Amino acid sequence: MAAIDRFASATASPLLVLTRLLIGIFLVWLGLTKIIPGWAPFDADAVQLMNTLTGGKLDGQIALYLIGGWQIITGVALCIIPALRLAIILLWLLLGLFLMLVVFNLSAVYQSGAPTAFAGMLMRNFLLTLAGLAIASYSVKVAGPAKPKAEPQ
Repeated sequence: MAAIDRFASATASPLLVLTRLLIGIFLVWLGLTKIIPGWAPFDADAVQLMNTLTGGKLDGQIALYLIGGWQIITGVALCIIPALRLAIILLWLLLGLFLMLVVFNLSAVYQSGAPTAFAGMLMRNFLLTLAGLAIASYSVKVAGPAKPKAEPQ
């Protein structure tokens, strides 16, 4: 085995754990920016978008609080090994939400044929969620129960 392969094998597991924890912490921070007034750079845009998306049935600010809480719970679940399965479910739901935000409100994503700053924020959230989902899924696969070995007959 080449030296680079041994080095990669030795560092892979700790780096995956570190990445999972950092993504979890970042999701908690993103959730806090939605819950604490004035922290989110696109507060007004996000509230208006949530009003549009829910057809005015749910106040945009309340929807923003719900998404913030959702991101906080997901981030904490990513940081706790027994909660990784919950994190995977929440991350899949977040991906669906980001997809709905793009599909149902293209005017907030593209203006004059170019992506907006809001589109950049959505893309960042989408990629972060996808990375968290990949790492959490791999962590569950690795940490899952060992398969029993077949006994020789």
